[in-house]
Amino acid sequence: MIKLFVTGDNHCGKNYGRYPHIKARLVASRLEALADMVQKAEAEACELFIITGDLFDNINRVPVSEVKRVAEILAGFTGTVLVLPGNHDYYTGDEKVWKDFEKALSTREHNVLLLTEFRPYPLEAGGEKIMIYPAFCHAKHSGENNLGWIKAADIAHEGTIHIGLAHGALQSITPDINGEYFLMSERELNAIPMDLWLLGHTHIPYPRDLQEAADTPGCRIFNPGTHEQTDYSNNTEGCGFIISVEKQGQKARVLARKYVSGRVHFYDLPLSLKPDSETALRTGITQALSGKEKNAVVRLWISGSVQPGEYQEKDKIYKELLQDYLTYEIEDRELSEEITMEKIRDEFAQTSFAARFMEALMDSPTELQMAYRLLQDCRDA
Repeated sequence: MIKLFVTGDNHCGKNYGRYPHIKARLVASRLEALADMVQKAEAEACELFIITGDLFDNINRVPVSEVKRVAEILAGFTGTVLVLPGNHDYYTGDEKVWKDFEKALSTREHNVLLLTEFRPYPLEAGGEKIMIYPAFCHAKHSGENNLGWIKAADIAHEGTIHIGLAHGALQSITPDINGEYFLMSERELNAIPMDLWLLGHTHIPYPRDLQEAADTPGCRIFNPGTHEQTDYSNNTEGCGFIISVEKQGQKARVLARKYVSGRVHFYDLPLSLKPDSETALRTGITQALSGKEKNAVVRLWISGSVQPGEYQEKDKIYKELLQDYLTYEIEDRELSEEITMEKIRDEFAQTSFAARFMEALMDSPTELQMAYRLLQDCRDA
């Protein structure tokens, strides 16, 4: 039996230019999470640590210091590390990031193997013979995947564990409307006689139902997703997979569980409010953040209306409730002060059409807000 840890889409070297004041913390966190996974793989006695592409965020702009740190982390694994180039860190032989990586590795003892040839790579681990079949990326985009050479390979199953590694979109799982990200399908993968497929590119884990506390049998196609959430659109906790494979004759038994590795979180939260109390804004934000980690970037989309006192104090309330997070963003263009009879009469002549029209909508808050904004725009035009 062999045991392996698989991760991918680590995107070390990600710029985080949107967050200059916390950029150093976000960059450091991705590296810390990677080191944590290596330590977990050691603790689980994994023989292989496998990266399924996009270890780095790009091919030319990753700081050398970050490349050196990644090399140091991976070289610390006592088993074998396999690194598959993805579409963000593709390989043709000329890419600066891989030259920096190999130079950093050359200064230390290591067992890191960068997979840069379309051929089988034989390994031995855990008393088992293993054959690795890499379908790495040679460009950022491609209308065809790189599985062709594996389909044509002569694969003898008896006595060897066959593991396919591929980076690209998985049909019906990964959005790829134009088919430009090395698109492949489960049917296509299942038609190739691998004991196990380990994929990269999709930032959310697949399968989604793996547990931390128990092994799940029956799967043979895995995509671990990114090891730490990258942005608001990336709805994942950040994880890697621990997989064991036992081969008896021509049949392989595969067991898998997830390991949650993510440290920083991005919360993108909608919040709709009604002015039914003097603390509606404060209460709504508190409830929206309930159970959320403080080591996080938070964006709140606030709509509706609140009473005048809270509306005037809203910026103060935001700071008070959100200052302990890494950073926060507030989108409250759809939030307004409650429209009362007094407010209408203060802003519009009591006998005017506008005042009478809005007073007729007092029992319909949503329509009243729309009418108020429309009439304000007409008055200000």
